[in-house]
Amino acid sequence: MGKKKDIVWVSAAPMGGYINKAFDADVFEEDQTEAIAIMKQNNAGVSLVADQFPKKMYGMYPDKHYKKLPDLCTAGGFWTVSAATAEVLQQFDLGDGGLYPVELFQHNRTKRIEGEYFCWNFGNVKKTYLPEESPDVKRPYPGRDFWKLRLAPKDGDVALSSEALNPPDAWIEHNFHRAFFLSDPLVQALRAAKVTRNFTLRKCRVIEQN
Repeated sequence: MGKKKDIVWVSAAPMGGYINKAFDADVFEEDQTEAIAIMKQNNAGVSLVADQFPKKMYGMYPDKHYKKLPDLCTAGGFWTVSAATAEVLQQFDLGDGGLYPVELFQHNRTKRIEGEYFCWNFGNVKKTYLPEESPDVKRPYPGRDFWKLRLAPKDGDVALSSEALNPPDAWIEHNFHRAFFLSDPLVQALRAAKVTRNFTLRKCRVIEQN
């Protein structure tokens, strides 16, 4: 039997408007500038603490009623996961990342939305992306080491060095925009829990470098 190939996954979910849910977050109402900065820091892989994330969020529009939210989405600009997704994530090495409880309400601010939810701080950065091995990844600004997936990414578009196989199991790649990365064991556990619908997962090639 041949050796099993090493696999890492990239999520294109940050590129999809389908994941965005319109909510007002308490931290945004308290300090809009700071809340936007926190969103950007999270997307860049900065490790943040619970107090920087919302404790409560409210549906933005009176005519929109949520029965429950998807297992992965952005609510009010903050990455939000269901209890089922959080349960899987918590079984893996999240490094300096974390999951922080958040209460979600309908627009009337009194009726809770069904389920339990958590804000997800990615909290980790790796520098394993190999641009020279990834010709199908876009470089939006010539002369800048700044990368993002094409609009319809395919398996194998992204190449990473074998250091990507090291912990933690969820991270952001340095200078890689609108994507996050997951280990294969984590992805298989998420799939077993049937919560990957919104993750838009694609396989990365893992290359052993001398």
